[in-house]
Amino acid sequence: MAGLRDVGVSLKSKTVRSIRLAELLVAQLCTYSMLSALCFAYPLYLFDCSGSSTLYGAVVATAFIPGVLATPAGGILADRGRHREVFVSLGIALMTASLLSIPMKRSLPLAVVVVAILCVQYGVQSLLKPMLQIETVRMAGEEKVERATALVSQMTMVSNILGPVVGTAVYGCFGIDALCTTASVAFAISALLFGVALKQNASSETMRDGATRTTCRNDFRESIRYLLQNASLVAVILLAAVLNLALVGLTIGAPIIVTKHLGMQSSCVGIVEVALGLGGLTGSGLVGIWPHRFSFNGICRYVAMICFGVAPIIVTLLFGVDVCVFTVFAVGSAWVMVWASITSVEIIAFVQRVAPTELCGKVLSVVYMVLSCAAPIGQLVYGLAYDRWTPAIVFAGMLAVLTLTTVLFYRLKSRLWRLS
Repeated sequence: MAGLRDVGVSLKSKTVRSIRLAELLVAQLCTYSMLSALCFAYPLYLFDCSGSSTLYGAVVATAFIPGVLATPAGGILADRGRHREVFVSLGIALMTASLLSIPMKRSLPLAVVVVAILCVQYGVQSLLKPMLQIETVRMAGEEKVERATALVSQMTMVSNILGPVVGTAVYGCFGIDALCTTASVAFAISALLFGVALKQNASSETMRDGATRTTCRNDFRESIRYLLQNASLVAVILLAAVLNLALVGLTIGAPIIVTKHLGMQSSCVGIVEVALGLGGLTGSGLVGIWPHRFSFNGICRYVAMICFGVAPIIVTLLFGVDVCVFTVFAVGSAWVMVWASITSVEIIAFVQRVAPTELCGKVLSVVYMVLSCAAPIGQLVYGLAYDRWTPAIVFAGMLAVLTLTTVLFYRLKSRLWRLS
């Protein structure tokens, strides 16, 4: 009887953990979808009003700076903070920022308002990433790191699909103010779900106010020290940053190529964004369903497959008609994101496997910070590049960087094999 009772308690515990995991993922979906919608619609709104690719790229790049600066704090909170209180507070902050942006853009320059709202969005996203990763692994089980990483990635990709769809529909039909109001409601719901999902979690170690600054500084130094002692891991992170920088050309190029060079409506940009999201969702879904068919040892193949998706886009940009260019661009973007998502899942899972438990959140925050630094640099560079050169030349440069990344991963193959 005792054995049956233990089994019953175990099953009940697993059921409760599964429900809480589902609530956490739904909360992530609500938050990330609206973040994606606002980060898609507000720069597009600015581009529609100004018509400047350089301003578009500069504003988005500037908005990434708070996200980069907030990333180390996200890692420290992931290892030490009270996650429930932080998640709820961030949801309330997002709701407030979304509502305040409506009157702000009537009294301030539009570029300033867009930078301000995007700064909040990217900053909060940087704080959320390490904590979501740690909590998902904790709820799914330490033995399912790769699958848990794929779950977080899948929710992110679903959000990248829903966000542009919602953003295009609401912004196109009702305007940017209606989208901000919708987002504020979604952020309030996500704050409630975060509070419910993490209600039963044991509180993580907390820091006294007087020691907070010293502890944060020491924790970050500790993670940097660990990375410096593992040169191969640093090389992987830097190559991932280069890969991330190269792929920025797809996301920033979508509105520029579709609306400016092909002369299509803004709603067509949403189609490309959905294709990007579907590709990413497919890639993370494949890893989640068949985690043993993919491994970090195949990283060279995955990056090479990204290159194969960029090449047809260059050919059609040079020789194709508008409809053909749009079709190949959308399909090629989806293909690229399938393999980029697989690559990303394997890199994050690899870092979580090799990093010590007490440093995992902080090491992940360093990884996210490096990747975040690559994004604004890429957006600024690509914004200038699209104003100066044709899309075909820009994509040719992207392909050259991706090819070089593949070669460098291949050169590191023996070291990466030992690490993994």
